[in-house]
Formats: sequence, C-alpha cells, structure tokens
Amino acid sequence: MRSLRLNWGRSSTVPALAVLQNRDFRILWGSQVLHEASRRMELLVLILLIREITGSYFQLGLLAVFLNAPRPILSLFSGVIADRLDRRLIMIAAHAAYMGVAGTILLLLIADAVQSWHVFVIVFFQGLAKVMEDPSRRTAMFDLVGPERIASAMALESMTSTIGKIAGPLAAGALIAVAGFTGTYVFLAALDLASLLLLVRLRLPHRDPGSGPQPDIFQSLGEGIRYSLVNRTILGVLLISIVMNAMVLRIQEFIPVIASDHLLVGPVLIGLLTSSEGIGNLLGATIISLKANIRHHGRLFVAGSLVMASMVLAVALSPWFALSFLILVLAGVAHAGFSTMQSTMLLLASPAEIRGRIVGVNSLTNGAAQMVGPLEIGAIGNAVSITFAIGLNAALAMVMIVPLAIITPMLKRTAGPVPETSPA
Repeated sequence: MRSLRLNWGRSSTVPALAVLQNRDFRILWGSQVLHEASRRMELLVLILLIREITGSYFQLGLLAVFLNAPRPILSLFSGVIADRLDRRLIMIAAHAAYMGVAGTILLLLIADAVQSWHVFVIVFFQGLAKVMEDPSRRTAMFDLVGPERIASAMALESMTSTIGKIAGPLAAGALIAVAGFTGTYVFLAALDLASLLLLVRLRLPHRDPGSGPQPDIFQSLGEGIRYSLVNRTILGVLLISIVMNAMVLRIQEFIPVIASDHLLVGPVLIGLLTSSEGIGNLLGATIISLKANIRHHGRLFVAGSLVMASMVLAVALSPWFALSFLILVLAGVAHAGFSTMQSTMLLLASPAEIRGRIVGVNSLTNGAAQMVGPLEIGAIGNAVSITFAIGLNAALAMVMIVPLAIITPMLKRTAGPVPETSPA
C-alpha cells in the first residue's frame, strides 16, 4: 500500500508536467474536467430557464442562494469527514448525486413540468453534494502531489474549472439554440456519467489515522475554527475571499442576463460571453502552472483580487459586446491568480491533521458570502439596473480588500508547509 509521504511524482523541469506524471492525479483531474464542463452547462441552462419562467433578477439571485445554502450548515462537518473517512468514496458518492440531480431535471423537462421551485430544490441537493466533495477533493490532491507541487496542482485545478467555464457555456449556448433545454440536459447528464466512471478508477495513498482515540466531532470542528482565527495568513485569505465571493465573483450568475438584457444578444453570443472569463482563467492558470518556485503567494492572491474587481466594475460600464468580452477575459486571468493562491495558501498553512477542516472553514465562509451577495445584487438590479448593482459591488470590494491586505501578513511573507503535527 502506498505511503502518504511517498510517490509524489517524478521530477520534471515543467511543474505542471511533473504533477501530470502521477496516474491518479490525471484521473482526478480528468474527472473534474468533465464535471466542470457539465456544471457550467447546467448553470447557464438553469439561469436562462429561471429567467424564462420568472423574468426576475431577484429569483436569479435566489438560484445561487439555494445552490450555496448547504455550505454554511455542513462545510465544517464535510471537512471533518474528509479528515476521517475514505476521500475516494466521498467523491464517488458526490458524483453519483450530481448525475442523479441532472437526471431529475431532465425528466421534468421531458414531462414539460418544470417550475421554479423544482429548480431551487434540485440545486440545493446539488450544492449539498458539492459541499461534501470539495474538502475531500482538494486534500486528496495534496495527498497525491505533496507540498512542493501543490501550487502547480491548484493551478491545474483552476484550469479544470476554466475549461468548464469555456466549453460549458459555449456548448450550452449552441445546444440550446439547436436542441432546446431538454437536448442540452441529455448531453450534460452523459458528461456526469463519464466523470463518475472515470473517478471509480481513482486510487489514493493510504493515510495513517494516527494513534489514540479520535476527538469527538465538535472538538474537531473547534480545532479547525480556532486555527483559522489564530493563523493570520489563513484569516486574511478567508476575509478577502468573503469579500470576493459576495461582491465580485457573483457576476458569473448574471453574465447571461447582462448579455441578453443589456447587450441584447442571442443564445450563441450569450454562451460566448459567459465563457469569456473562462478563457482568461485558462490563460492565467496555464501561466501559473508552468512557473516553478512561486514564493509570494499572497501578493499574487491580492493582485488577482483587485484586478478582477476592477474588471468587473469595467464590464458593468461597457456598452459593447466585444469590449465586454475582452474585459471579462482579463477578469478571468486575474481570477486565476486569486483562486489558485487561495487554495494553495490554505493548504500550505494548515497542519496535515486538520487540512480538511481548514478547507471546510473556507467553504463555509465562501458559501455564506455566496448566499448574501446574489440576493443583494438581484434586489438592487430589480430596483435600479443589474449593471449598476454589479458595478457598485465591485467598487466597494476594491475599497475593502486594500486594508485587509495591509493588516494581514500575506503581502510580506511567503507561504510554506507547516510540520505535520497536531495544531493543538
């Protein structure tokens, strides 16, 4: 049986290629590529479906609320589960749930019985599966590649999300125009099945559960929360991530309606504009994955946050499709720096015994922010305009990020792996 501290891949002059030499990392990465493409297709379909059924910006925000509602409730518990149970089985169960959700919506579409509340309930269960999967997937990546290559692995994961952001909306826009919502859902359900079948082949290194009795679940939760509060690097990452998730990243749910209601384009161009941030994200993540010995993770994290917020403000002011497309590409490049360094810094700054719980704390804070942000943006969008709401939030985010970056050590220190000992 393989050791946790061994078999982290052969050496290579290109960091990303060294990571991809690991057979099980390739399987995990490939499964996630298929799932992200399906997820991004599904998001565009559901946004347009809710828009068609209700015609309300607020209900679009409510869609994001139901998707993220499980996070504040279960993220900490999912981190404990990732630290204690078989991460591979957790991921397989989550992907089976994704496939079940897609199949349910497909049956409703075939029966022409879809109502808005159906969508809200179904995406709640989809969000529940994602909450349970996230800590297991990210800590499994650390198990497979080790601390020296985790930044490259996180960059490749960002590329995974990015490929989905590009291919998913483009495919969904074209398929909706040709086959409607039902035909599009047949295709994305097939992607979910392929992702699940690939994940079944995954093998993870054996983890030593350690000696002595395990602390009870609430004590375990407390350890993760306390460490997140006393470690200033982790705390800084969490605070800036809250701002970004509530006020900047929520543009992703509203890009389709910006394209249709503000730029006045059809389904194909809606899909193209929705994929534009993903194109930039792919460029940024590729650059990071090819760069060896990244030292100042915090500076890249803060720079990515500020640049993306400024680009979101710019797209809210843009009156032209081509300009909006270019701005969102640049926003995607910045997003790669933010998202890659967010995960990297959290994993490097966490002791091995509570790494899953730290990811769970991050998922909790992100989920809470992602519930508040869409409702606030949707409410302002209904009252004034959706572009005003998005621009206002982006401007306020820039004002908040600067002092948070200054008072935390991330601009001054480099992140490095902590000893694999108890944090107590």
